[in-house]
Amino acid sequence: MEPKQYDSALSHSVKVPSLWTKYEIDGANVPKYTNGTYRLKILIDENDDVFGIKTTNIRMSNAIFIDGKLKGQSGQPGDEDTYVQHNIPYSVYFSPDQTEIELIVQVANFDYASGGGIVGSIYFGDQQSISKLHESSLLYDWVTISAFIMMFIYFFGSYLHFKKDIELFYFSQLCLAVIGYSASHGEKVLLSIIPNMTYEVFERIQMVTSICFGIFLLLYFYYALQKYGNRRILQLLVATGIFLNATCVLPIRLHSELQMAYSTYLLIIILYVIFIQIRAIKNKETGAVYLTVSSVAILGYFIVGTLNVISNFQLTILPPFLPFIILTMLSLFISYRFTDSFLKKEELSNALMRIDKLKDEFLAKTSHEFRTPLHGITVISQSIIDRKDSGMNEAEKEKVSLILSIAERLSHLVKDILDYSKLQQGELKLLKTPVDLYALIHVTVEIFQYMIKKDLRLTSHIPRGTFVFADEDRLRQILYNLIDNAVKYTEAGSVDISCYKQMDKVVLEVRDTGVGIPPEHMERLFEPFTQFDNSVKGAGLGLSVVKQLVEVQGGEISVHSKVGEGTTFLVSLPAAFPNEMRKKKVPRQYFSIQSPVALSLPYRYENGPKKILIADDDHVNLRVLIDTLESEAYSIIAVDNGAAVLEELKNNPEIALVVLDIMMPGLSGYEVSQQIRKSFNLSELPILMLTAAITPEDMIAAFQSGANDFLHKPFVASELKTRIRNLLLMKESSETVTKMEIAFLQAQIKPHFIYNVLNTILSLSYIDLEKSRTMITDFATFLRGSFAFENTSRLVPLEKELSLIQSYVNIHRTRFPDQLELEIEMDGDFHCLIPPLLLQPLVENAIIHGLKNKSEGGKVTVIIKKENGQVIFRIIDNGKGIPKEVLRKIWDKDKQIKQGVGLLNIAKRLTHYESSSITIDSNDIGTIAEIHFPFLREPQSIS
Repeated sequence: MEPKQYDSALSHSVKVPSLWTKYEIDGANVPKYTNGTYRLKILIDENDDVFGIKTTNIRMSNAIFIDGKLKGQSGQPGDEDTYVQHNIPYSVYFSPDQTEIELIVQVANFDYASGGGIVGSIYFGDQQSISKLHESSLLYDWVTISAFIMMFIYFFGSYLHFKKDIELFYFSQLCLAVIGYSASHGEKVLLSIIPNMTYEVFERIQMVTSICFGIFLLLYFYYALQKYGNRRILQLLVATGIFLNATCVLPIRLHSELQMAYSTYLLIIILYVIFIQIRAIKNKETGAVYLTVSSVAILGYFIVGTLNVISNFQLTILPPFLPFIILTMLSLFISYRFTDSFLKKEELSNALMRIDKLKDEFLAKTSHEFRTPLHGITVISQSIIDRKDSGMNEAEKEKVSLILSIAERLSHLVKDILDYSKLQQGELKLLKTPVDLYALIHVTVEIFQYMIKKDLRLTSHIPRGTFVFADEDRLRQILYNLIDNAVKYTEAGSVDISCYKQMDKVVLEVRDTGVGIPPEHMERLFEPFTQFDNSVKGAGLGLSVVKQLVEVQGGEISVHSKVGEGTTFLVSLPAAFPNEMRKKKVPRQYFSIQSPVALSLPYRYENGPKKILIADDDHVNLRVLIDTLESEAYSIIAVDNGAAVLEELKNNPEIALVVLDIMMPGLSGYEVSQQIRKSFNLSELPILMLTAAITPEDMIAAFQSGANDFLHKPFVASELKTRIRNLLLMKESSETVTKMEIAFLQAQIKPHFIYNVLNTILSLSYIDLEKSRTMITDFATFLRGSFAFENTSRLVPLEKELSLIQSYVNIHRTRFPDQLELEIEMDGDFHCLIPPLLLQPLVENAIIHGLKNKSEGGKVTVIIKKENGQVIFRIIDNGKGIPKEVLRKIWDKDKQIKQGVGLLNIAKRLTHYESSSITIDSNDIGTIAEIHFPFLREPQSIS
């Protein structure tokens, strides 16, 4: 709660530091995952000093208020939908206004399984004391890290040099683990080195370095004192450590539940290492005393570290010179070992051979137990299949395809098993909201149409505006399984998806024309791990998971089938009416992502020349996007549906980038993208797709619909900004190319043309001074009109373009009086705006290429008329015409000929305006070029 909302009557006195799960309020323990507010009043003698506060461990996010003012925070405490984890120590300083200081600490934890709260002490004191404490804490971490970095370099270098003593390698890795552990604990300096690291990754580094410390500590002492250890115990403990490290891929909530298992594992290793050392000392092993001193120092450090994690025990109670003690002891130990190695060379050689053999056996067994990541198999197999120069025959391609198919099935099986396990244990979390069934199924069908490789028609008949009340991700999973089953068992024919309303339910039908299901199999169809004779290979979990996913969302599933005719699955789910549900104020747990944030749309924000259009049906996500981009020099337009996107593009052709959410009511992101690509290519108007879906099929469907880039939600603000910046740079590069083409058009005024005009002017000055002056005026007008514009997006009055044409024709007619006649026909007297150099290049082409062989009688007619809100221009000449093959090459950008550059540039610029076009019709008696352009009069209407 905010400081001003604090109610003393509802507060409880608690002891800190402590996990809040140890607090009992109103007869019940505080839950692990919640948020809370701590309040403390501090009385001071004087209020003219500067005071400071230093935090140590407040899980998992916190904010500190002094007398109602926010002074510092780590992460974002709040409800589960607004909370951001980020638990790092920090110090703040302030000058109080009075002798009573009110300290408010907001804390939230929705990740860490042992609970949240003020786990470590909060230090309060004057500025000098807090600064000294902060600096000493940092100094301790950096001294430790620096010492172990030197140790890592020394021992790893020694191993690379000798390549015989494997314990040197394991000790170097132990030092590396200590470096990682020290950097991710205490003052957590790793986050100051890599500030953009997400806290989820950081938390996993904490866990992995702890376990790796145990693994490499065990391996080091086992190989250093091998005859006192047991190989089977070593293998068991190392395999256990690898398994525990693998749990880092689990969500934080899950693997933090294993904190006690991690501590127990480290304790077992510590006890086993001490046991090995006791045996070595008892047998008077060379250098064992030094090992013992160093290991006691290391173990002491990590015991304190463990206590730091589970209680209020500070790492800084250990002396900062501890790493140097460890380094000295181990250096003495290695010196003894090297001295002794000369006396036992043969014995050690044999021992190393045995160790190497054991190592190979160990690696072989563990590698057999742990499969290569499925993603790697899938990607490599697909790349082999897609390569045209692979040189594989059909049989080999079939085998690689089989590998790919098996990997994909295994990947789906893993997901099904995880979901089935969660469903059985009641741990599956649902986020039920009104889901646009039309948009969801449209996206799913788009993806499957990409995947289907047989003669099968997949069609959606879902009407727009159909909503169900469900978890969107789980509903997507249900659809994937049902459609995938239908596709698998239908070799040819159709799969149709439709729905109808039945009371307060929406019944979804997935109907196929496949092989059908025999009656004797119907009863066991939804049982887990059930397969039938005609089943496609799998574990038989898909339909069982689908049934349970439907039921936990308040729905039902049934099936009707007839062998040889096909199968129909019926899924009924609660109907949703988003507008009515908002009016009735449905409890928040059903709208955990539907925040009360309401925006007045379309939202407009002017902050720079580059305009970005963003679209997301969730106003919370829209607000996040707006807040993220408002700090940049962008103007923003925000809407919440696909139709509004197309309308804004129509009214604001200057939009430089579109950010689209895939799942939107009405038109989905895919449909909007396809509509945009009818008018703009990839470089003219970039599209960035946003979605919570993360399957490769979703990404491929997005790119096929015309997206330039793809970003997963939730996104990191810096990544979004970088992607937008890159797309805008790409657009600018494309615009630069267009401008260069215009510059090329300008360069068409070749030196010999200027030379001929100047010669003509000079000649006329002796014969007809008035004509000479007129030609000078026309030539000046022509040059000024050709170079008067600054970029391709500017519009000019029609009169200016006609003046340019008239000047050019006058110059030509002065030089060749009988060759050319220009006629301009306008339908009335009207004024409008058009792109520069829209008509003049066409007139020039008509004169130079169409009439060049006519010594007289050449005629160019320019007809201009207004019709249905458009201006239609026709440039007609009576020249020799353009051969069809040449005309085809003019429009082919890959085979463009010299005179085609200007026409292509005109066509490209016209695509920026709705309903604009250019066509050319030519035969042996002349050519007609026709341009349609919107009738624009106001400057604000142009791009």
